[in-house]
Amino acid sequence: MTEAVPTLAEMTPEWLTQRLHENGFDATVSAVETGPIGTGQVGATYRLKLTYAGDPKGAPPTLVAKLPSNDPLSKATGKSHMTYIRESRFYQLFAGKRPMAVPHHLFIAFDDESHDFALLMHDLPHHVQGNQLLVPTRSEAELAMDAAASIHAGWWGDPMLDTHDWLNGTKAVPPQIDGEALYTAFWPAFCDRYGDRVTDAMKTVGEAYYGNIQRWSDSRDGPRCLTHNDFRPDNMLYCPDDADKPIIIVDWQTVGVGSGAGDIAYYLGTAMDPATRKIEERGLLDRYSKGLDRFGVPASDLADQWNAYRAASFAGMMMGVTASMVVVQTDRGDSMFLAMAERSAHMVLDHREIALAF
Repeated sequence: MTEAVPTLAEMTPEWLTQRLHENGFDATVSAVETGPIGTGQVGATYRLKLTYAGDPKGAPPTLVAKLPSNDPLSKATGKSHMTYIRESRFYQLFAGKRPMAVPHHLFIAFDDESHDFALLMHDLPHHVQGNQLLVPTRSEAELAMDAAASIHAGWWGDPMLDTHDWLNGTKAVPPQIDGEALYTAFWPAFCDRYGDRVTDAMKTVGEAYYGNIQRWSDSRDGPRCLTHNDFRPDNMLYCPDDADKPIIIVDWQTVGVGSGAGDIAYYLGTAMDPATRKIEERGLLDRYSKGLDRFGVPASDLADQWNAYRAASFAGMMMGVTASMVVVQTDRGDSMFLAMAERSAHMVLDHREIALAF
């Protein structure tokens, strides 16, 4: 489907007024101020401060707009890797359909040819974004486990997932991205770029998986569900005092189908330093499993979560290596991708009897 996709400049007071009316707000926007939020690697996000003509009648003072990256390389990556279409289709077809910790959106449009998109969401001014370079607190990690359980349980074992040709990992279509080819190409480039910042643990694990990505992927079977695939603190907004939405998960550009335990391994393996992860991982995985159980996931599907989690240990390093090579390079991005790869490498080594058994 091809729809009219507005630019940021085209999100005028008149346009915003129409969007608000479509969502039940009887208010008129008279002016709008825009400013960037964060430094997204593939998308550009902005806060829109609204001024109303007269009584806003409960309409929001601010909204958030997400658009393609302004950087040509990152935008080309978003198109070729289908990240823009995946996030757009997620909001069109999945968000809000079942209980999930996701933002409420007012508008979404996507152009099939250019892959331009525009997503307009409610702002969450009291929520605080997580930080990939810091270790999450226990309470933040527990909220992440609860959010993962709600996302995964909603479409646990749902055959409908395989009908979407834009959703990564479905059985109906070939993989949109050749992970084997990407890793084979980018691992040497990663080592060249970062030189002596590539630690011994990263080298050991990186070489073990070189040429074995498909074998590793094929070895991970079991129940399938909707997965985020970039489930980490930078993509989480926290507000423990908000009883309805204590955590919100954003950036659905890598959404797909796979093992729910993969999202958990990705989160714990990249967000926590190895020492903290080794202390916390069993308890947090148990919280996640209990959450799935509360949502009605069959007990038989939860019997082997520990091994499924360990088998997915490499997921964070895979992302750290490949993503670092396809987005615009920044100092923070370098620190983030190296931290993800280093922490994930230690997770693989800690669980080598499963993580390296492919």
